[in-house]
Amino acid sequence: MPAHRADGRAARGSTGRAAAIGLAALLLASAAASPAAAAPIAEAVVPTRLAIVVPVTVPPRAGGLIAAEELAALTAPGGDLTRLLDAVGSRRVTLAVDPLIAASVHELGPEAPASARAWIDRLDDAPQDRFPLLTGDADPTLLRQAGEPLPALGTVWPSPGTTSPEDVAAFADAGGLRILLADTDLAERPDPSTALASVQGTGVAVVDTAASAALATAVERPSSASLGALRAAIAGPGGRGSVVAALGRGAGPGGLGDVLAALDADLGLDLVGLDALSGATAEAVVADGAQPAARVELYRQVVAAEAADAAFAAIAAQPERIREDRRLRSLALASVAWAADPAWPAAVAEAVADSAALRAGVRIAEADSLVLADRSSIPVSIVNDLDQPVTVVVSVRAANGRLDIDETPVTVEVPAAARVSASFDYTAVSNGSVRVTARLASVDGATIGQPAVATVNVQAGWETPIAAAAAGVLLLVIVVGIIRTARRVRRARGASESPADRG
Repeated sequence: MPAHRADGRAARGSTGRAAAIGLAALLLASAAASPAAAAPIAEAVVPTRLAIVVPVTVPPRAGGLIAAEELAALTAPGGDLTRLLDAVGSRRVTLAVDPLIAASVHELGPEAPASARAWIDRLDDAPQDRFPLLTGDADPTLLRQAGEPLPALGTVWPSPGTTSPEDVAAFADAGGLRILLADTDLAERPDPSTALASVQGTGVAVVDTAASAALATAVERPSSASLGALRAAIAGPGGRGSVVAALGRGAGPGGLGDVLAALDADLGLDLVGLDALSGATAEAVVADGAQPAARVELYRQVVAAEAADAAFAAIAAQPERIREDRRLRSLALASVAWAADPAWPAAVAEAVADSAALRAGVRIAEADSLVLADRSSIPVSIVNDLDQPVTVVVSVRAANGRLDIDETPVTVEVPAAARVSASFDYTAVSNGSVRVTARLASVDGATIGQPAVATVNVQAGWETPIAAAAAGVLLLVIVVGIIRTARRVRRARGASESPADRG
């Protein structure tokens, strides 16, 4: 790498390599000066097994897959994801991988950047132990404490200070086999000399807080001093058989490669993957950790919006598209990296507003008032702003008896980005104003949106008085005819009677 690089990476790399060589030489000199130096190295040094966890994540997002342009930047030469794989090389570390990266590349298919496809192949071929994070690196304690269902779990890595005994039980119920817990998350730890423990029957890899902080400092500023501080933090106050140290989420690769080289050259350390840690596990006790109350309360709005959108999706031709998108958004907004980001509340507010807009995309086009005759039909117009067809059930009801409406619900299919009308027959019972309410529902009866209310003015017009007058005239003609017929019959009878009969 040219020494004149403006980002200073070449200079830092040289400093890191020099520090690594210096630290290794210092450790070897210390071993040679010890009384046990005459003994074979294997007897003089009992190496501490050191498992380093390296997160493979992307910047937090408000939802959705990673766009092609961002993937291209992350996986290009010098991109963060490329530099991360360069840094770990073939060193024995454990990679904690966000599945969103591979999912985004696979979704793009042939349209994915060539660098992203090559990066995925490189990751697949990497020799390190690895485990998948939750999609979007969602924090499992935030999901559980806010009421969001947990997905299937394997290895669980919550943010420090947020785990409670209830969380551990929920992780186990969701299939969690191993939990990475910070040592500060444990109220009782019987054996600090090992990185392994057990909590409520679930295996725990205890992440050493001091060693992790020293690792972060050394990666950010590699030097003899920072590497020495890291080595001291790993050793702890006494000898330890195993230690787990983890890089923080969102940390750049920095001088990770040089730090790993220095640690790998340390005869007192044995770099291993998490899966290589073994031994007896003592039962530890988890402290009553919790996510910040304000964070949980805000995230509950995301959970509620997802539930409402999932119910709304029942009317769509492809409901899984909406539900999968909303689930992905919820996981993305629960990312561990969002916890320290001041933009997170705004991202949550935007997501909630977007959900409201989605559900308002299928609605009844309201009419303030209608003027109706005696007998006809009431039109109800349904608008669909979605990019897929929907099927809704429409019903109407009058607020009083002036209008007799056929209240049989009508099932209507509305194409994408279209408007369709449904009609309901009615009969006017009397003149006047009537409030008519129209509602939408899914086929299974779930309410969709808000009801629409219109005022209907029933004005009979000329048809009713003319019909009434005609009926009156007809009745009068019939009555007069009956009277005249009766008189003629009487006169005829009178004329046919003889005088004798009359006498």
